[in-house]
Amino acid sequence: MSEISWTSRRPQKLAKPLVIAVFDGEDDPARGGYLALMFLREAFDAVRIGEVDVEAYVDYEETRPFISSTNGVDRQLEWPKIDIYQGRDKTTRRDIILISFAEPQVNWRSYTLLALRTIGAFSAESIVFLGGQIAHASHTFPTEVSVRSNSPRLMRQLGLMSDNYVGPTTIMGAVQVCLDNQGSSLAVMWSSVPHYLIQTPSPKAAQALISKLGELFGFGLDASELDSAVLDYEETIAKIIESDDEVFNYLARLGVNDLEDQEGEFAPKSGADLAKTATDMIDEAESYLRHIRRDFDR
Repeated sequence: MSEISWTSRRPQKLAKPLVIAVFDGEDDPARGGYLALMFLREAFDAVRIGEVDVEAYVDYEETRPFISSTNGVDRQLEWPKIDIYQGRDKTTRRDIILISFAEPQVNWRSYTLLALRTIGAFSAESIVFLGGQIAHASHTFPTEVSVRSNSPRLMRQLGLMSDNYVGPTTIMGAVQVCLDNQGSSLAVMWSSVPHYLIQTPSPKAAQALISKLGELFGFGLDASELDSAVLDYEETIAKIIESDDEVFNYLARLGVNDLEDQEGEFAPKSGADLAKTATDMIDEAESYLRHIRRDFDR
């Protein structure tokens, strides 16, 4: 039995359905996957077709409901949920299902089963998870995208390497292993995210994921539409870094080639001080860029 509350008629006879999903939280640092999913909603002319209530899986001390407004007067209360959209890629003529999973704080085993039933409702030919990996690298470096799969078909068709990770996992990892064990054709894509900017929404990470997705599946996606957002992101971070000597020199030690310290080597007072400074920088950048998330959430 499906827990999906259909907001329109349940789709029938999907053409080569591809499910693209994002898991909020730890699996998507800098929200590159989420921003990519929002871009894909527009690119595929997707419409909302359903949602799943996740009341039983949320700790509201950790995940708060959100108040939104469309005209500055009327306000709506939005509760955490699983959002489901359907679109179509005109180039490949295949149906696309876009799913945004809320991150559970409790009852992970039950939530994993819920995620499997939600994805399974569409009998997908292929499934792609979008997310991010925290990297010890600079935001000025090109964003790398890693794609892994344990599906023999996708490994052969797309030239992918297998995912042999063992150890503690996230909710996306739990769902991934279950889908692999069911024989699903699943690929997971991670964009690299600078470890000091994991709280700042990154259109750069989103753009890299979109480009790789289009390359692998032959979609007619134009990720250059995000060029201006990426430029704003990089310029904003650069201004913040240039205004703080400790962060400036910390990033220089990471190998940011275009940073030149005009005042000589500067030694941070302590690791704790450096961490606090980096946190302050992240908070400021996140505040500046928060409108990006709000625009997409609408």
